[in-house]
Amino acid sequence: MTRFALALPRCAALVVLSVAGFAYGQLLVLAATLVVPYPLAVAGQFRLTALGRRLARAWGGVDLPDPVRSPPPAPHRREDGWYAHDDTLYRSPRVPAFLLKLDHYAKDPTMVREWLWLILTPVLGAVPLLVPPALVASGAFLLASLPWTPAWSVPAAVGAVVAAFLLAPAALRAYGSWAGAVLGTGERPRSAFRRWISRASATTWRGAGLAGLSLAAFGGLLLNLLAAAVSWGGLLPYTLPVTRSLVALYRRRVGRWTGSDLPAPYRPYPPPPSPGEDGNYRVGRVLYTDVVAAVQGQRPRWLLGDPATWRDQLWSLGTVVLAPLSFVPGILVGFGFYGLFCQPLTWAGWAVPIGLSTGHWVTPFYLWFGIEHVGLVAPWFPDWASMPVGLVMTLLGLGLAGPVMRLRLWWDQLLLTPTAATVLASRVAHLATTRADAVDVQAAELRRIERDLHDGAQARLIAVGLSLAAVAQLMETDPARARRLLEQAQETSAAALAELRDLVRGIHPPVLAERGLGDAIRAIALDTPLPVDVDVDLPGRFEAPVESAAYFVTCEALTNAARCAAHISVSVSHRDGVLRTVVTDDGPGGADPARGTGLRGIQRRLATFDGAMTLHSPPGGPTVVTMEIPCASSSPRTSTS
Repeated sequence: MTRFALALPRCAALVVLSVAGFAYGQLLVLAATLVVPYPLAVAGQFRLTALGRRLARAWGGVDLPDPVRSPPPAPHRREDGWYAHDDTLYRSPRVPAFLLKLDHYAKDPTMVREWLWLILTPVLGAVPLLVPPALVASGAFLLASLPWTPAWSVPAAVGAVVAAFLLAPAALRAYGSWAGAVLGTGERPRSAFRRWISRASATTWRGAGLAGLSLAAFGGLLLNLLAAAVSWGGLLPYTLPVTRSLVALYRRRVGRWTGSDLPAPYRPYPPPPSPGEDGNYRVGRVLYTDVVAAVQGQRPRWLLGDPATWRDQLWSLGTVVLAPLSFVPGILVGFGFYGLFCQPLTWAGWAVPIGLSTGHWVTPFYLWFGIEHVGLVAPWFPDWASMPVGLVMTLLGLGLAGPVMRLRLWWDQLLLTPTAATVLASRVAHLATTRADAVDVQAAELRRIERDLHDGAQARLIAVGLSLAAVAQLMETDPARARRLLEQAQETSAAALAELRDLVRGIHPPVLAERGLGDAIRAIALDTPLPVDVDVDLPGRFEAPVESAAYFVTCEALTNAARCAAHISVSVSHRDGVLRTVVTDDGPGGADPARGTGLRGIQRRLATFDGAMTLHSPPGGPTVVTMEIPCASSSPRTSTS
């Protein structure tokens, strides 16, 4: 019974504490603006929140430990007697100590949480606490007005008071849950609502950022229209790239902020024209004597004849509607935060002492929601309504962020992605390039084999033939010398055989054909003069061309890494239809495909199979080369592991 009797005054006391905390939170904003009184205001915030934690533990029954706060660091005195902070020296320790205290409070993770508790408790946390006192007040009002109220007022008043006493403990527990959720210092799993708030907040501001970029692209469209009007289209080849660059920036931001892929839909630049019989280069109806001028002459037709150019302009025109719509969630959230945190500064209880106006004609709240002569709100619209209205506007803005972003992405996918014809043209250009690279690689490989045969095995076999001819002549006259020549011929033939074996191994290693890619990479790792860790996770064999390409690019990557590294690791796996090989070394880093032929050779060999190479080599290392080939396993596992 005592618990029910004490719960009601405790609810009233917590309501008073929440109102005082809200007022102090507003003064804390003012102190942060003035900077100098901010440390004192923070100390008061610590005391208020400590009191809130104690009452939540004692009255709300929640386990809410006090946060462990480290004291601000003391200023460091130099040997010359001065005190340094950042890049400034001070004679006295007072200013650096003050600045260090500000930095310490800015990095305190509990500061924002405690300030939110002060500000939001009257709006959210104190709502259950108001129910019991309101019931008691309504019962007292009914009893006080008995001569003018009907007879049922007495049982209604008694029922309201009894309900107040019964609901007061539950209201205290609800307050304890609120304090635990906001003031808790432990790492708790984020609730679905918090995840939604975080996701919607990011979507809101990213949508506003994308809207700003799209408006910049619309400015490029206006520039193109002006160029077309002034020069009858002659300046368009020089202004259209501006729109392309802005749209390219937009595509990158969309990919980074939303994860949606918007590949460039533009047609590849045409190859340089070939000279005619007269030595001139023809581009359309114009003849050029210089190939550089001919390439520049292709630019207008390439730009104006690309459908993606005009799709960019149509997309930029659509941003006139989508950009303002994308700003709506951010505007609603901004106005909502104003109503929640800034507008209460102008309330009459504390606005007059700090010098803020509370008149209806200059109060920002009335300018924001609309003063009575505008007709948006009634003249009796109360000041305190700014907080619930601000909360509703904030939640409405966060709720609209997702649908607006999805509408924008639909528009982007409609006009900024490649069409089927563009994809086909890019594919044809890619196949032509990779075919040319494959032909070049094959020709270079044939030249290498021919050179190795000519300079190595062929020369040794000729030497063997000459030695045998000399042996035939000396057999009767000088048997000892003939025996020595036979021994030399035998050694030369063995060397020729070894070179032929190396040459065959370089064309297609026998271990690769017999044991598969995994064992072939283990074999090349054993031949590497550095410690190499090999991790192979393959489901079976692959097509012979795929295994050969993966083997030789791995050999090339190992050769490059062995020049400057002390340890190498190789990982080979097959996931989601992609054969992936990762070569990592502890070298100094700084690898660049533009400065060597090895990495470019890897890229060309992989491109033949629609593969790709990813290089991560920051200065200082490590260097990670990731090589991927789309393929499928063709036979069960045969490699040892």
